[in-house]
Amino acid sequence: MNVLKKPIMALFIALFMTSTANATGINFEHLTLQQGLEKAKKENKNLFIDVYATWCGPCKYLTKSVFTDEYLGKFMNENFICLKLDGELADGESLMYDFDLDSYPTMLFLSPEKAMLKKIVGAVSSTEINKVGQGVLNPESTAIYKLQKRYDEGERDRAFMQELIEAMLNEDQETEEVVVEFLDKHPKLLLENEGDFLIFCLGIDDLQDAHTVQFLKDVGTLKELHGDIVNTKISLMFGVLIDDAVSKGDPKVIDEGLEKIFPAYELVYGEDGYSKKNLSEMLLEVYNE
Repeated sequence: MNVLKKPIMALFIALFMTSTANATGINFEHLTLQQGLEKAKKENKNLFIDVYATWCGPCKYLTKSVFTDEYLGKFMNENFICLKLDGELADGESLMYDFDLDSYPTMLFLSPEKAMLKKIVGAVSSTEINKVGQGVLNPESTAIYKLQKRYDEGERDRAFMQELIEAMLNEDQETEEVVVEFLDKHPKLLLENEGDFLIFCLGIDDLQDAHTVQFLKDVGTLKELHGDIVNTKISLMFGVLIDDAVSKGDPKVIDEGLEKIFPAYELVYGEDGYSKKNLSEMLLEVYNE
């Protein structure tokens, strides 16, 4: 009886080990960042790096419920060198600094030369990680690639350029050049329109500009239409005030600009905002630093 049990037990163990191996998901290798880069170069692959923190709940969710996906694991293991790095230690901390990261979890797709290819912030699904990974392998298949190709070929239609700018923002790409060209070709903006309002927020800083004057006048209506992006725009305007004051060497620029901006600020922030006096003191403090 014992003679029969041994091969049966061996077969059971083999089957169990095979099942476990198939269900392990992403194989995160125990390598330093430099070792990972060297291995990626040697194997002609890119890197996938999960930058996490030990206290981060969403990071634990990814590890337990997303990285264990069998289909995702098969795809990632075949095509990438995969690492997990603690963002508060050594290599992980250097990545946080090098790529100006401020959130956990953040997943990076890097070339063997350590160039950023794609970034995913937050606890997303295995499907989303797979989709981004596919885009890294085949960039010509992505929507942003197709849009940029149309742009490079000379397309400058208003709606198209708005779509391109939004896509570039979603990909964390610099939009300044395209925004400047958009405003040159399509200078009249309708701030009630979502796409136009985004262009205004990105490309117009001058307090004397007619669009800025309209924004400050109609800020309540625009807040209802566009939500918190209005708050962001007002905050950016304060930053522009400081930059202008520094470039002119004149702190009076701050209070002069504050006179124009504060009524809109007060309307949007209400009781949660600062008084004009406190705002002035805060902005001057930054100016003097």
